[in-house]
Amino acid sequence: MHAEILAFGTEILMGEIVDTNSSYMARRLPSLGIETRFISIVGDKMEYLVNALKRGVERSDIIFVTGGLGPTEDDLTREAISEVFGEKMEIDQELLRNLEDFFRARGGTGTMPESNRKQATRIPSVTILSNPRGTAPGWWAEKQNKIIVAMPGVPNELERMWEFEVTPRLRERSRGNVILARTIKTFGLSESAAGDRVKHLFGKDNPYLGIYARQDGIHFRIIVQGKTSTEAEEILRPVEKEINEALGESVWGVDNETMEERLGNLLLDRHLSLAVMESCTGGLLASSITDVPGSSTYFYGGIIAYVNDAKSAYGVDPQIILDHGAVSAEVAQAMANAARETLNADIGIGITGIAGEFAVNGIEPGTVFISTSSMARTECAKSLFPPNRPLVKRRAVTQALLQAYSLVQGQVPID
Repeated sequence: MHAEILAFGTEILMGEIVDTNSSYMARRLPSLGIETRFISIVGDKMEYLVNALKRGVERSDIIFVTGGLGPTEDDLTREAISEVFGEKMEIDQELLRNLEDFFRARGGTGTMPESNRKQATRIPSVTILSNPRGTAPGWWAEKQNKIIVAMPGVPNELERMWEFEVTPRLRERSRGNVILARTIKTFGLSESAAGDRVKHLFGKDNPYLGIYARQDGIHFRIIVQGKTSTEAEEILRPVEKEINEALGESVWGVDNETMEERLGNLLLDRHLSLAVMESCTGGLLASSITDVPGSSTYFYGGIIAYVNDAKSAYGVDPQIILDHGAVSAEVAQAMANAARETLNADIGIGITGIAGEFAVNGIEPGTVFISTSSMARTECAKSLFPPNRPLVKRRAVTQALLQAYSLVQGQVPID
């Protein structure tokens, strides 16, 4: 089956919210044997919605729509589907009772606003998809072998509906090949160097191999097709094995695994602890590390030392700052050592740099020094990121995690 995804909402086009729903669905469709061919964002205007749906019905077997199921005047998804299918919307009395019960259960006046009545409508070709997390039921509209699935734009409502209402129906109707994908994540190699190691695997349709430069290293994307999940796995497995063997210790993760998770697992395996001292990243490194459940086992703490006096207060020799400047390899190394020693950890990370858009003391904006430290050795690397404060902070954190992972790989386990 061929599918496309339509995200309805002017607020997405305006950049006010980020469309995460489309990527959520696109990641899950291949395993159902459904190929996504188009993803579009459409503004909240009836003409635009109808045209997008008509185009989708002409070129795709199934169209997934998110957003536009609310009670306001610019929520027009139902109306647009009704026009495309040539059917009249009518109130469904059971849906209406469910909505009225929902508002009574919320307390307050217990009265449902009149505008919410439109959420109790349907057309003859629609099967209602329940939404226990909100007031907007979904629509499964099917006519003349074409399907339009309309779901709420609120991510947690969509995800629940997708899992319990949409996926079972898709499994019943899916036909053709099963598509599986695997992402292998690497670090420490350039895109060309990484690609050269497995260049004989490129250029094939099944398995297909792509290579992409990402913030956390070079990623390889394997896509395979098979008549069954078992057949697809049999095609995928040897390719994945060959890539892992060719890239060796440069491989750090698979699929949705993050570097903070992988570093945490490695620290646990080696019985090592971690502490950090940050300047230009302002605590973002510590925040990323503690996003991982159970990180308190190995993460001893973080020090945000934004000014020189704070760095000195937590163990950085003031003379090093005077001699080399706050943004220097020497200070980053001193910060990594100070964090490790102050918090009695096995591994320390120090970050200092210029996150802003202007040079400081002749140092280019976007310059960051990141040091990693252990009892055995201290290392430091200089990076130059695009001079945008949020971007510098995010990339510095990623680079720090990668460097720490590399350092820990060489540590002797502590029993």
